[in-house]
Amino acid sequence: MQCSSAVAELQLRVPFATLLKLAFFALLIVCTIRLWSIILMFTVSVLLAVMLDPLAGWAARHGVRRGLAIAAIGVVLFGALIAFVFVVVPLMAREILELGHQFPRIVQRLSSASPRIRSMLDSVIASAKSSPQARQWLSRAPLIGMYISEALLAVVLIFVLTIYLLLEGRQMFEWLIAFAPAKLRPRIRRTAEESSGVVRAYMRGQVITCFTCGGVALTTLLLLRVPAAVPLAVLAFICDLVPVVGTIIMSVPAVLLALLVSPAAAFVVVGVYLAYHFVESYVIIPRVYGDQMKLSTLAVLLAVTAGGALQGPAGAVLVLPFVAAYPIVERIWLKEKLPEDTVEKHA
Repeated sequence: MQCSSAVAELQLRVPFATLLKLAFFALLIVCTIRLWSIILMFTVSVLLAVMLDPLAGWAARHGVRRGLAIAAIGVVLFGALIAFVFVVVPLMAREILELGHQFPRIVQRLSSASPRIRSMLDSVIASAKSSPQARQWLSRAPLIGMYISEALLAVVLIFVLTIYLLLEGRQMFEWLIAFAPAKLRPRIRRTAEESSGVVRAYMRGQVITCFTCGGVALTTLLLLRVPAAVPLAVLAFICDLVPVVGTIIMSVPAVLLALLVSPAAAFVVVGVYLAYHFVESYVIIPRVYGDQMKLSTLAVLLAVTAGGALQGPAGAVLVLPFVAAYPIVERIWLKEKLPEDTVEKHA
């Protein structure tokens, strides 16, 4: 009886400070979910600002005011966006429309090449016509313009944020550091400085490899007279952001459309795409990334898979610099808690 009465009188008391922390943490999660698109745009802007900041510093060291240098960078960014919208996009739209008009003839040509291909195409077309998902996508076709407008607006906002970060990013960083305890501020600054080198190498490498990949694809497809060369080159530019997986995605449609020209053209496209991927992996990337980005192929695949599963294509692209920066965090913040040989091997 005494034991049961003691249990009945037992009361669970949670400190008010703990309840306040739980409420704040829940509010933080809700805000992150609601503002994720803005957080993503801000992350991309930070990466761009870290990459472009040395250009503004170099101009300042050569007698050009930092504000003028940042203004010139803004002109280049928005000039590239305007050129893409008014030059590349119309070319893509025209070639895609031409491909759509030729689609029945393309199907007939592929069907006449082999009875097996004909049966496969017939089954694919029949399943697409009867699929409710296909009808749903067709019903959403008028929304494509709205999606494109939202994407362009997002790019404009990213460029504007990048310019403001170039102007006031250092002051904002110092303002944020002031909230941390004084004994932790040197380590935070050191982590940010060393991580910026990784981010800078990653962004510089992505710009070089993406433009090179798109240029190689466009040149090859134009020389072979493959239909929709410009959209395929833009696809190669975008897919090159994602290691390994992107190569497969960019190659499949290029090879299929090259088959419309000739089997030899398709063979050449396969050879050029594979050769470029080999050169990029073992020649270009080691040179442009240097010692800042050293990740094994398995680590890249795992990081891309995890990032893509969590946040789609954007997560797959943005996860790599954070994974590459982990040894820096480990060396600065976890050195006392890990064996010394572990830190050295991970570095």
